[in-house]
Amino acid sequence: MVLIFLPKENLYYFGLEQLKSQKVELTQKSVVDTNFGLLLDKIGVKYEGIDISNIDKINFSTYLFTSSLNIDRVKVDSSFNKFAPENIRFINVTHSIIDPTNLIIKSEFKLGKCDGYVNLINRTVKLNLVVSNKFKTKYRYIVKLLKKDISKKSTKEEYYNYEYKF
Repeated sequence: MVLIFLPKENLYYFGLEQLKSQKVELTQKSVVDTNFGLLLDKIGVKYEGIDISNIDKINFSTYLFTSSLNIDRVKVDSSFNKFAPENIRFINVTHSIIDPTNLIIKSEFKLGKCDGYVNLINRTVKLNLVVSNKFKTKYRYIVKLLKKDISKKSTKEEYYNYEYKF
């Protein structure tokens, strides 16, 4: 019951200030405090004042043992399509006290899907992508950053891995 009374909007605005220090700005149409989280509608994302993407909805929920961040319908600006798929259906990030060192990531986009994790202790990101042949052609720059997973085979799609240390 205590989670219902947490100042979620204050935490959100604190997060905005942290993003601003990284030159990232979010603009949203509305912020709604739900019983167990926050709901944001029609979010614009800017980096150094340049429009990067528009997001239809962000829902942050926290419960007794888990927290989740659900981002729905991300439309990446056409000038950045080289770096990210233009239409991302969803990105889900979950954290559980059962596995406190990892954030679990799942995502689906027009020509593929992705799952993986962020290890908070080792400061690493590991993503597993399943992409169509059309994705490989359209997003050659992204594919160059990925490592092909030769252990999995398919005629319609290919498997790739991405690892990053921050």
